[in-house]
Amino acid sequence: FIILLFSILTLPLFYLVCRRYFNKWNSLGLLSIFSVSIFLIMYSRFAWNPNLIPFFVLLIFYSLLRVVDKEEKKRDLWMYIFAVSVAIATQLHFLVLLTIPVVSVVFLLVKRPRFSWKVWASSFLIVIFFYSPVIINEIKTGGDNAREFAEAVSGKSQNEKYSVIEKAIRNYEENAIGSFLILSGVEKAEVVKVKTALKVSNAFEFKCDKDCRKNLPWSITAFIVFSLGIVLLVVRLIKEKDVSRKNFLLFSFLWLIVSFIVFLPVAYDISPRFFLITAPLPFIFLGLIFNFITKLTNKGKWIIIAIITALIVSNSLAIMTRFSQLKKAPLENVKINPDRILKERARVTLEQQQLIVSYISKIVEKNNYPVFLDSESQHDRALKYIIRKEGMAASSVKTSKVYRNGNYFLVFRTSSNLEEEIAKYSIAYKVIEKKEFGTLIVFRLLPEEESITDVDWYFSEDDDNDRSAPGVPERYNWNEIFSKPR
Repeated sequence: FIILLFSILTLPLFYLVCRRYFNKWNSLGLLSIFSVSIFLIMYSRFAWNPNLIPFFVLLIFYSLLRVVDKEEKKRDLWMYIFAVSVAIATQLHFLVLLTIPVVSVVFLLVKRPRFSWKVWASSFLIVIFFYSPVIINEIKTGGDNAREFAEAVSGKSQNEKYSVIEKAIRNYEENAIGSFLILSGVEKAEVVKVKTALKVSNAFEFKCDKDCRKNLPWSITAFIVFSLGIVLLVVRLIKEKDVSRKNFLLFSFLWLIVSFIVFLPVAYDISPRFFLITAPLPFIFLGLIFNFITKLTNKGKWIIIAIITALIVSNSLAIMTRFSQLKKAPLENVKINPDRILKERARVTLEQQQLIVSYISKIVEKNNYPVFLDSESQHDRALKYIIRKEGMAASSVKTSKVYRNGNYFLVFRTSSNLEEEIAKYSIAYKVIEKKEFGTLIVFRLLPEEESITDVDWYFSEDDDNDRSAPGVPERYNWNEIFSKPR
């Protein structure tokens, strides 16, 4: 509910942000596209911290514009709102923590708004208050989260084998394609692989495979739209005389530059969710393009209407396709193209997971044995959550600990390499039943007699009921902080 609520509130907030620079009609046009963006819609449909990023980043943007507005009568209040929003936003994803504070601090240093020391102190205390759970948890865990964050920031990855120029080019391509995806819902644009060499005669090597060449028009369109938006942003920032409108452009520019720098080290590992941090920027670029078109020709209004209509239709078609696939997912093994939004390899719904749990429940009713289940990471914890919610005990399938009195299940994508997946468990189990649930398939296992290590499993032995996933630092709630000795 919280994700849905804030996703809905993002719409009027986006309009208010747009009105700080664009006229009413362009703002409404941008809002109409924003509201049907399949990228933003898909990230508003499930509970996940990063899904709140667009709302709080926009709130930071809007509150700072009000903070530095000399005609604003409630600047103190907006400073407090900024403090609250930045404290929350920076806890949603580590890239927000690296990006938004830098953008905000530089913006404030450039604009130098005047406040009493009490306002600055109060704002700082607000941030500390919202970070108090993090601080206390760090104390309780001995700084586990801080160490993990430091390792994530400083750790090496496959990106180390690429030069800075290669990373910059890849970063630019990824941002261009991501921006076009957010605007249009088109997932066909491809990255052109670029390698650099020390030889001047062959400084750059471009590789574009069959799919890349097939979708090259989309890639070129994405590159042009993104590049034109940046050029217009820089030009308008230089030429703009109105202070309020210039502030809008300045924050947008800082937002673009800082995010680009932050994304640079992970250029070859950019995940679609990273673009939640910069999701409003493509719409700002598009708004600048609209203004440019209006000045370029007398027929600008009709061209803008045509562009808005095309983008709405494009996103609507993508939405219809996606939800049609989701509707069919529990009934048939739906084939999908590469997913550029959620990186899903199959369409899976809550309905499917509930059907699987219902199937498992009927078996448990006959013997009242605990459930041992393994699945792919994106489904495993969700399935176990539903199983436990139905009052059944659940753990993972292990080959080292095998209990006689247990119900064993494997859940995989129907289109995955099932023989290879099952082979991992064949040393201790045999398949006695399989049942398809559309894009998911369930295998019921029976332990091999010689593999059984014990008769019954007890809750205290379960490693899966911890609050955190394997490898994730332990987190505490307030009740545990005040009642559980450590």
